[in-house]
Amino acid sequence: MLDHWPLIGRDDEIREVNRLLAHESVRGVALAGKPGVGKSRLARDAVRSAAELGWTIRTAFATSTSLSIPLGVFAVWVDGADGSPSALARRVAEALIDSTESNRLLLLVDDAHLLDDLSAMVVHHLVQAETAKVILTVRTGATAPAAVSALWKDGLVPRRDVEPLARDDLNRLVAAAFAAPPDPHCVERLWQLTRGNVLFLRHLVDQEFRSQRMAVLDGAVRWQAGAALSESLADLVDAQIGAIPDEVRDVVDLVSVANPIDSNSLRLCASNGAIEIAEQRELVRMSDGEVQIGHPMYAEVRLKRCGQTRLRRLRGVVAQAMKDADGNAWVLKRGLLWLESDLPPEPDVLMAAATAATALLDFATAERLYSAAAAAGAGAHSRAPLAFSLLMRQKGERALEVLDDSGDDGPSQAAFVNDVIMRASNLLWAKRSPEGSWRVIDDALATADGPRRHHLMVFRANQLALAARPAEVLEVAAKIDYAQLDHYGATMGLSAESMAYGELGQTQAALAKAEESARVIASNDDLKLLRLPLYEFHAFALAAAGRIGEAVEVAQRHVLAQEGEPQDATIVAAAILGMARLAAGDLGGALIHLPARLGGDGTDADNSFYAANSFHRFHLLRAQASARTGDAVAAESALQIARDHRHPAYEFVGSTELLTEAWLAAARQRLTEARELARSAADFACEHGQFAREVWCLQTAVQFDDTGAVDRLADLAEVVEGPRVVVALRYATALGADDGGELDAVSKEFGAMGDVLAAADAAGQAATSHRRAGRIGSAMTAAARSHRLAAECGGASSPAITAAAFGPPFTNREREVAVLVAQGMSNRDIAEAVSLSVRTVESHVYRACTKAGVTGRAGLSDVVRGAVS
Repeated sequence: MLDHWPLIGRDDEIREVNRLLAHESVRGVALAGKPGVGKSRLARDAVRSAAELGWTIRTAFATSTSLSIPLGVFAVWVDGADGSPSALARRVAEALIDSTESNRLLLLVDDAHLLDDLSAMVVHHLVQAETAKVILTVRTGATAPAAVSALWKDGLVPRRDVEPLARDDLNRLVAAAFAAPPDPHCVERLWQLTRGNVLFLRHLVDQEFRSQRMAVLDGAVRWQAGAALSESLADLVDAQIGAIPDEVRDVVDLVSVANPIDSNSLRLCASNGAIEIAEQRELVRMSDGEVQIGHPMYAEVRLKRCGQTRLRRLRGVVAQAMKDADGNAWVLKRGLLWLESDLPPEPDVLMAAATAATALLDFATAERLYSAAAAAGAGAHSRAPLAFSLLMRQKGERALEVLDDSGDDGPSQAAFVNDVIMRASNLLWAKRSPEGSWRVIDDALATADGPRRHHLMVFRANQLALAARPAEVLEVAAKIDYAQLDHYGATMGLSAESMAYGELGQTQAALAKAEESARVIASNDDLKLLRLPLYEFHAFALAAAGRIGEAVEVAQRHVLAQEGEPQDATIVAAAILGMARLAAGDLGGALIHLPARLGGDGTDADNSFYAANSFHRFHLLRAQASARTGDAVAAESALQIARDHRHPAYEFVGSTELLTEAWLAAARQRLTEARELARSAADFACEHGQFAREVWCLQTAVQFDDTGAVDRLADLAEVVEGPRVVVALRYATALGADDGGELDAVSKEFGAMGDVLAAADAAGQAATSHRRAGRIGSAMTAAARSHRLAAECGGASSPAITAAAFGPPFTNREREVAVLVAQGMSNRDIAEAVSLSVRTVESHVYRACTKAGVTGRAGLSDVVRGAVS
């Protein structure tokens, strides 16, 4: 292992070099790149290929030592020291050509920028006289001898830049070296440290492999924490940095401790001349007003070389210089530098940085900074926000300890994040005690007035929203004076109203509240964590109404907005997209985006607020997606996992769990059970005033051949907005009338609405209806449409889609009984499953056998299995 590192990610460069060498009018190629990018390896592989084609190869390796020796790299071809420099150069050129086939000499010169002038003259002469072709490697930014640079400036030899490996190529290279793929965490760390520099990559991987911190475990390359640069790797990086004046070294060190640092702050710490030299030598890079280290390894080495005393002093210098830096990222960086410097603690600096960390969703850092601010004398000002940070990290016990500390309430009591709301939040989420949380708010409302009361009412509205009481949410919201709320409280209140209106089926009002909330969030960077629930409510309201394309668009926009945010935020954003994809019938997309396990990829994201409290409802949807593909085993497993993580406060998804059970029953072809569960889900939604969900549940019941939903859907059509309720009512009516033509039309309407799964089911039911009426051609057309739509969904399966393939004109009940017979169930078991008498089941089996033209249960089973397969 690690003995062979293949050449990966250089296919384009290899093809280009080979093409140039094969061209008669081209005299070679110069490969330029930064140290360690792999230009020498590329050149050697090209030379090896040329040798296999019959070229005579000569090689010369220039070094800083050979630079001081005339013709140093060609010493083996120098026959004496007599003669003028030009004569010596000519004799070396002749010696190189001697005994070679005409025009088949290839000269490799590695690090040609280090050639002495006479050696450069030899190379130039060979090229100009067309007696040899050359492959040169040169370092980007280095000054090459005039005779060498003239080769590409005069067009004699084309110059091609060799860039560091791309991230995907780095991944493939490590996988090839270990004969196993690296896990995402390993790839991310290697990329962050090496940025595709192959030389650094090989030394780092070799160092970590030998230290046994990097190894193949469970079929993947994994890298343990605790890597420290070895002295040999540090020396290698030192050599690339080179000898630099002290003032330039100071620039590199100042940038290293901050990396990046804003350019104005750096100019307060170092001279412009030193900064310019550091930039010219590519030790630092300037872009858009900030200065970054030239390569991550430079920072690693300089931080290793600096002692702790120097590092603490430099951090203090930078922190003081950054006093005017604007923006959360800079404010946070300044606070961290101050905290780790030799400066005395400053509560205001630390509080500002902690607030910025919260806005950036970095709650671990926020906890650290708020704690430091409290220790530095911030007092009550830090207590509630510290508790909030602890809550967001699922540290409920510690949050309570902070809230229970003695001290007067600070000004934060006039803000949404205050001690009472933090105590109620901790009980609601971290301690999973909705009753305790409600008591805290009840007690506080008894005496609260002014802004404090209105913030408490916002929290009560959110409690009601989670408890599936949308009408009461709006009753409470009507009493809230938004003018007395801070931005955080206003956003929370508007989001709760958006959710409530969406549940009630008042889509336009839901969208209006979502847009108003989004405007508040956009006005303040500190609120961006609130985009997560807002976009979920927004996407749900659209999907429930039947505006599915818009729901997917909203979810996709949110995923883009969360790029670069902490992992738990991106997991939830992806899950919202998975929810929208499922509504659209994109089962593959749903399974990709809905979380497979708590924490997404197995990191500590499961300790985060959003991942832990969102997992249950999104994993229910994953179970639904699995069931809709016909994978009952995966669906049952996901359903059980979701139940294991059920949160007692999230009653609003009660119908979702029942609907998931219904789809699991459908995946097992238990149609009666599926219908009953879907109707139970609809009843739950109705009892809680979740009318948009009720429509969706009743539509699902119709997909399971329920013909009793017409009257309730007609009532809901009077109060629920959007195309779904209209199409669902038409669907239920058509199914009740056994109208195949109308079911065909409904299938097309579902398709236009974006609900492709329902479109496939309606087409399948149309095929069954046509077949019962003897319209065989229409049945075949509808069945083909059903199966085409199912394939578009990623291999969807359902009782209606399965029934479309049945040849015999079974009734729905006969088909259901026949399927259960094929599953090996006895008549008594079937009777219990479908709530019929054994005698009635026997009658259905007899009639099904007669229609199928078979005798007995075995023949009927064969017919069913043939249709399903």
